[in-house]
Amino acid sequence: MNIFFLTETESGCYKWRGAIPAKYLRQRGHTVQILDDGFQAYEAPDVLVIFRAHYPTADKIVQWCKQRSIRVVFDTDDALDRVPRENVHYRELQGRLDLYHFLLENADVVTTTTPVLAAELRQRNPNVVVLPNSADPEDWTIQSRDVSKREGLRIGWTGSATHFHDLAVALPAIRELQKRHDFTFVLQGLCDRPSLPEFYAELVSTHGKPFVNSPLGKSIKRFLAELEGICYEFHPMVRFDVHSSKVCELALDIGIAPVVEDPFNRNKSCIKYYEYALSGAITVASRALPYSAEVPVTAKNNRQSWKDTLEPLLEADRTPLWRAQRDWVLTHRNMECNVELWEQVYRGELTSSAAAADHNAA
Repeated sequence: MNIFFLTETESGCYKWRGAIPAKYLRQRGHTVQILDDGFQAYEAPDVLVIFRAHYPTADKIVQWCKQRSIRVVFDTDDALDRVPRENVHYRELQGRLDLYHFLLENADVVTTTTPVLAAELRQRNPNVVVLPNSADPEDWTIQSRDVSKREGLRIGWTGSATHFHDLAVALPAIRELQKRHDFTFVLQGLCDRPSLPEFYAELVSTHGKPFVNSPLGKSIKRFLAELEGICYEFHPMVRFDVHSSKVCELALDIGIAPVVEDPFNRNKSCIKYYEYALSGAITVASRALPYSAEVPVTAKNNRQSWKDTLEPLLEADRTPLWRAQRDWVLTHRNMECNVELWEQVYRGELTSSAAAADHNAA
């Protein structure tokens, strides 16, 4: 097939939804062109895949494809019309929702990450197929956990600036556990500044009281307040193409994945679980979607439950649990195994009804 991807190329979303599938599709003999600057003098493709709603003229491109009987796939890994006000991208996304809805309604097939999000999207297009976020095992090299060469247990979190509200959920338990146990708490991501207080101070200096009083400003302020009293190691954000190496470098023993229960989060996927497992860490997550559907070790979203779930793992032999989690990820969320799903959708061989039949048969 000759496949065109219309996408931005500078984010983790691109890595998981675009770059990894493109690599494995090419290995199977397909041509995949990344059209991050729109159409130029290209030969008409067999299928055009539009990612999210980044391009204001995507509606015209869809019409162009329809006139030439080119299959149009719209891929979204989030319910963009469910983004909460405290999300750093909330304001910019409001101007894209009309295009987002147009693409949902006019694509020949919509692809997404989970059955929960697929059910949500079927309100606008009946033909929605799940292509689960699938890791590239070649991106991951586990670092040594030799206790004789490191300074004790490492518990941590990695992610983007969209998660201040979520991360605050687990911090009271981390603070209490640090009073009784010796471990390093690691934070990676959230901003590109040398420190989190500096990041917040710059935002306040630039935007003033409107930012302080905004949902995002209040979310970051609450997060920083919960972080007080916790001894932590901070690593700023890195480029998406070196993110997997950075996560491996952190050498976490336990990775946490707290999420607030809300309509946006329930439609997300468990990427942190996949990353932790492939970097050598076990995952403890919130007992809420999406993680409650896949992660075997979860905590309710309160201080006591997080503490009670984490504490036994601090002294336990975590290797059997890590191996079980890693094996699940390598079996179910591995692009080496799952690339055939992408082929079937792009050829028009896998539709919503066919995917449902396969799921029921399994």
